[in-house]
Amino acid sequence: MPRRRITQTDVAAMAGVSQATVSFVLNGNTPAGVRIGEETRQRVLDAIRITGYTANPLAQRLAGGLTQILGVFTYEATFPRAGRDFYGPFLVGIEHAAERLGVDLLLFTSAPATGGRRQLTRDGWQRLGVADGCLLLGQHEDRGELQHLLDTNYPFVFIGKRGSDGGRLPYVGADYVGATTRQVHRLTALGHRHIGYIGVRGTDQPTLDRVEGYRTALKAQGLTPSFVEADDVAAAAAEILARSLTAVVVAPENHPEELADELERRGARVPVDVSVLLLGQPHHPRRGGRRWSGFSVPREEMGVRALYLLSRLVADDGGRRDREARRAHAVPGTELHQLLNCPDVEGATAVPPPSGTDRPARVP
Repeated sequence: MPRRRITQTDVAAMAGVSQATVSFVLNGNTPAGVRIGEETRQRVLDAIRITGYTANPLAQRLAGGLTQILGVFTYEATFPRAGRDFYGPFLVGIEHAAERLGVDLLLFTSAPATGGRRQLTRDGWQRLGVADGCLLLGQHEDRGELQHLLDTNYPFVFIGKRGSDGGRLPYVGADYVGATTRQVHRLTALGHRHIGYIGVRGTDQPTLDRVEGYRTALKAQGLTPSFVEADDVAAAAAEILARSLTAVVVAPENHPEELADELERRGARVPVDVSVLLLGQPHHPRRGGRRWSGFSVPREEMGVRALYLLSRLVADDGGRRDREARRAHAVPGTELHQLLNCPDVEGATAVPPPSGTDRPARVP
């Protein structure tokens, strides 16, 4: 039978003092007007040593009003599977920031999952209360759940740009619009005029931002967008060649390695005949594979910045009215909305169009 946990009451009984006295000795401070003699203090310390009492850290933290625990909730599975480690750099950054801040992390994993996506409904709300605040990340969030968190004033920060009514939702994201715009400008500076965007135009925020950046850059050059929304890489490669595109931009989730393989299988060399720029670092980099040109997403830095922002919101929770006032008047660009620059990657998959023109060699 497991041994019962020793409590402050047991220590007080052995030392012949009140439980409050034990608490004062443990915390190292006493309220005004209360004096604990050295002999009494020593009896308490001896009783602690004899009983083997250890303080409950959570109870001590709660006595101070905060647990010093910050949560992390992901809408999809977090740990890498089949070589995919998309969330790893975020978690590395979060861990580094937690160590600097002196807080503990709690990864919420037991929320009910529907169709492979976790939800905060039902028991999930109560579990969040264990932490002082929570980081949220994932590609398929529930907007209703985010609104509920805003309405209840629970401190949280989303990792990734997210819109909300009145700009109230705090986030730390990547500047996909600016980064994608730069990549298209890189291609036009090389002489490309027929530049395609590969991938389905979904409604997730990163895709919306990439498409906006692509459109913005082409419009500035007086060029026409060319969206290739094929079902597979074979169909996408065939369409690229049929439209005589000399360059394409593609998000890492849209299988750039397989697309490049298919283009070369059809006789179009990458980058000699078709330049390919990657809108983010590859999810499945091949050993000794292509050195992709494009940009990288500062995922580790996003994790660091997000936890620092969350810690500030939690610290402000004692003065909740101040925090609510800031949120009520929040506009993009304030500290609640942080977009980080995505550094360019030189790589080796972007060169001028073949033969000094913007038309590739036709491939049968």
